[in-house]
Amino acid sequence: MIEKTFMNLPVYWPYLNQPCPCYLCYYYLFPKPSMHLSGSIFTIQIAPFLSVQPVPIPSIWSNLSKTIYGLQPGNYVTNTKPIDLLIFAPHPDDETLGTAGVIMRSVAAGKRVHVVIFTNGDGYPKAASQLLKKNIDELRPKDYFELARVRQFEVYAATAELGLKPSDITFLGYPDAGLDRVYKSEGPEPFQQRFTLMRKTYSMVHPDYHSLVYGMPAPYLKEFALSDTMDLIRWLQPKEIYVTDGADGHPDHQAAYLFVRDAVQATGYKGHVYTYLIHSGPDSQWPWPRGITPRLPFESHEYKEEQIPSFVQWPPPVRVPMTETEAIRKLKAIRAYRSQLATDREYLESFIKNEEIFWRMVGGNTE
Repeated sequence: MIEKTFMNLPVYWPYLNQPCPCYLCYYYLFPKPSMHLSGSIFTIQIAPFLSVQPVPIPSIWSNLSKTIYGLQPGNYVTNTKPIDLLIFAPHPDDETLGTAGVIMRSVAAGKRVHVVIFTNGDGYPKAASQLLKKNIDELRPKDYFELARVRQFEVYAATAELGLKPSDITFLGYPDAGLDRVYKSEGPEPFQQRFTLMRKTYSMVHPDYHSLVYGMPAPYLKEFALSDTMDLIRWLQPKEIYVTDGADGHPDHQAAYLFVRDAVQATGYKGHVYTYLIHSGPDSQWPWPRGITPRLPFESHEYKEEQIPSFVQWPPPVRVPMTETEAIRKLKAIRAYRSQLATDREYLESFIKNEEIFWRMVGGNTE
């Protein structure tokens, strides 16, 4: 194996001893994952392309990627049976924190589950600093691309622990720390993410959804993100949808809720929509109780005269029990997100409880 560089990013070419003009078009086969992600899951099931510079995908590569993933060129998931669960996550790891138990039980029951990640998780300076061993003020766009690449590999590792395959994951490639700005965008000027400096969708592991389906990335504009969300609901025809709650304290999570809410209304979706809560008040106060507590339920409590969690019904209307074995398996999935454990271990592990909790979206509102 030889190593080449492009945009100062390492690109690993297996089986080749010289540059290949074909690959130099934009894509390189089989990037070498970070050391903590070099297990067997990535030797065969790895997504086929690494985009070292996010660019429009030529149709030949779009079609080849679709063929590898069992899709017909020019289409995404038509002629498939409706799936059972469609889970929308704002960032890599939210799907595991909020719905790991639901995913595990659904897969065990033979149900079809698909996970959609709105952003690449490329807007977290503290995590990028830890990952690249650099001071935050030394970080450059290429460092945030590397964070995105690692976090996408972590999605595959975590969801594999829950029983999913790489083909069960879709990356939309919209901006982390800016999804709310995309939702609020007006006019023709795309939002520019301040860390990557990107203005259009991209992915570092597998082509982003819009590039895969339409042959080019989508600008960071509301109409495109909403259209992509509507596409997936129409084509996958899920019986149930899960998304972060509108009362979640993170702006990206609120935006994910709003995109799904608008898409549900625009498509006339008739199934069930459930919401899950990741942030409420300071991260030191939710989830509660703190720490790994697989025999305890989530609890509400008071902090500075404010009830935590805030702005949601308590007790939650839907409480799905988890066995201790399932909770420990969820913990293993959470620990696949090593780039996040370095900065937020206690917070992440506090989602290990004897249940998962949900609210219902009814008529555009959460109940």
